[in-house]
Amino acid sequence: MTNSVIQAQTTIFDKGSSWSYDDKGVELAEQWKNPGFDVSAWKSGNGPLGYGDPVTTTITKPLNAAYFTKDFTVNLADLTETVELGVMRDDGILVFLNGVEVVRDNMPAGAITYATLSSTTIDGANESVYNVFSIPKANFVQGTNRISIELHNRGAGSSDLRMDAYLKNAAPPVVIPPDTSCNDGNHISCFTSIVPTAQTSKLIIPTQHKFQLILKEGDPYTEGGGFVGGQNDFTGYVAKKVSGTPSSTDGYLSVNHETNPGGVTMAEINFNAATKLWQLTKSRAVDFSSASLVQTIRNCSGGVTPWGTIVTAEESVTGNDTNGDGYKDYGWLVEIDPATAEVSSKNANGTKGKLWQMGIMNHENVVVNDAGTLAYYGEDGGTHMVYKYAMDTPNDLSSGNLYVLKLDQGLVNGDPVGTTATWIQVPNKTQADQNNTTSLAESLGGTKFNGIEDVEISPLDGKVYFTAKGLDKVYRLKDNGTTASEVEVFVGGGSTVYNLYTADGVKSEAWGDGNDNLTFDELGNLWVLQDGGKNYIWVIAPDHTQANPKVKLFASMPAGSEPTGLTFTPDHKFGFFSIQHPSSSIATDVDATGNTIDYKGKSATIVIALKQNLGSASLGTIDHTIQNDVIVSPNPTSGIVNVNVNSDNLKNLNVTAYNMLGQIVYKKAFAETNAVLELDFTTQFQFSNMLILNIEADGFQKTVKLLKK
Repeated sequence: MTNSVIQAQTTIFDKGSSWSYDDKGVELAEQWKNPGFDVSAWKSGNGPLGYGDPVTTTITKPLNAAYFTKDFTVNLADLTETVELGVMRDDGILVFLNGVEVVRDNMPAGAITYATLSSTTIDGANESVYNVFSIPKANFVQGTNRISIELHNRGAGSSDLRMDAYLKNAAPPVVIPPDTSCNDGNHISCFTSIVPTAQTSKLIIPTQHKFQLILKEGDPYTEGGGFVGGQNDFTGYVAKKVSGTPSSTDGYLSVNHETNPGGVTMAEINFNAATKLWQLTKSRAVDFSSASLVQTIRNCSGGVTPWGTIVTAEESVTGNDTNGDGYKDYGWLVEIDPATAEVSSKNANGTKGKLWQMGIMNHENVVVNDAGTLAYYGEDGGTHMVYKYAMDTPNDLSSGNLYVLKLDQGLVNGDPVGTTATWIQVPNKTQADQNNTTSLAESLGGTKFNGIEDVEISPLDGKVYFTAKGLDKVYRLKDNGTTASEVEVFVGGGSTVYNLYTADGVKSEAWGDGNDNLTFDELGNLWVLQDGGKNYIWVIAPDHTQANPKVKLFASMPAGSEPTGLTFTPDHKFGFFSIQHPSSSIATDVDATGNTIDYKGKSATIVIALKQNLGSASLGTIDHTIQNDVIVSPNPTSGIVNVNVNSDNLKNLNVTAYNMLGQIVYKKAFAETNAVLELDFTTQFQFSNMLILNIEADGFQKTVKLLKK
């Protein structure tokens, strides 16, 4: 009877196993990682090993690096073709199997010494993640093997250093292969996830995309004098209409300033088809000078209405009544006409006003349904509740009824106990009620979620999505009028870990905290911008579930900054967002113009797009029609594949092949143009019936599903 113990249960050694280790704080001889090296005098202990964080075995502190080794026995006949190694590392590792390096993670290239520090700092939830790597069966020997791990700190002065690991046979595929629905590469949501990272000195976006700087803090206005404010937050694109049709190339760009006093920049922008660049033709400050308005404060998020106005939200509430009109000065929503850059909401006497009936609170955003009848918004602070506003007249926010969401069975650990809720009406018709929205909502038992940063409506099914920053989760529900159903967590949870398909293979990353702005594209992908954790932008597919995740990682912000207020043009070729409060130490960059840009220490507003849609051809962009000029054949294949490149526009061509586990099995760069590239995947097809080819060049990306004959 064949021994199949490892094949059946898969575990070779588990988390918390015993390791021999050296923590003397000195450079070891090169031979330390080899199977024959004598470690009998080393200390030993069970994982996790380290200091500063919860450990089973405490080692010497402080250290630049520590060394660990373990012997184990395998029967090669029982191993799968690849073996899964999971390592919890804080901060960087080199892993050797039988003296050969098989993994290098969060460490620089080249020679490594005891003094070498990790590439980035691992902190927060990522310190507890077991990062998954694959080791080919061919690296193992029959009988006794030795695994050696070299653990490096971010700095000798760091307060923590920790390692634990497990080794097991590879499980059945659980990672989604590349998104083959994006074969044409024409939608802004078609990209390969960036590699997870701590913040760097520059903006990191997918290789399929470019960005262009539109405006930044301190730029002089073209009209009215003054300068663009700071703390750029909500960013809203309002299309101008050409022959009655909303334009995706000519519009207004509204940018909130989360300052005290607050403000809004209103810019006019248009897209130059010849250069494939956006032009700013006019910029000015929105006029809040009317005595009936007092001013605005901390203009945080906001919304774009279906009838083409901007609603800006005041995040702070004050009890002052400076102008003696009976209303508290701050904590309201205000409607703006982008064409005039003036407040369009009015008081009963015709003076400029704030949207009193929508209530006073620590406003974050507002979203209005396409019919112009309902608005949803939430409070960041105060009640931490979700609100709905039903307009008396379509497309008119000045008058309506206000409701607060109450879950029928409440929350436990941030999760809804049940799936139903009720909308409780909040009095909002008298001035006294309008000045006391939050206390009234609280007395009515509205559910507190802890930091409602954004509420949005799915374009696919009309469900209402909202994010609770303090709970690290995005929720959704179906609004049934006076009630709600299908209440659930859609995505997130700070310690929830997602597997990501990246150019460097499959990477695991914790969701982290700081859920902030939400935005849907027209395909139903939810874009989540985070203020906290690593300040990422995530993209979640509409058919994502927590049990079957479909999550991609779009962007990492420059050091010290957060992404705010993503907004799309009607054709969804372009997205605008702001980079709020970047560090003064970030690096200069080069955007789609080909020019060096500098926004060190200054909030900036940018536009993103696929490479072929942004920047001139001289900067490496090409038209997506060359998709048909790159042909992969035969498919299915027995191993030999020809990639026909029938365009001389492709530069820096790279071909990467992934197996169904998302692991890189082939990667090569080519200099040829107008060529037929012959690729041999015979070896790779011994272990897989399908490969995913990712073919990239400057301004070009194509994904092909390659089948075994």
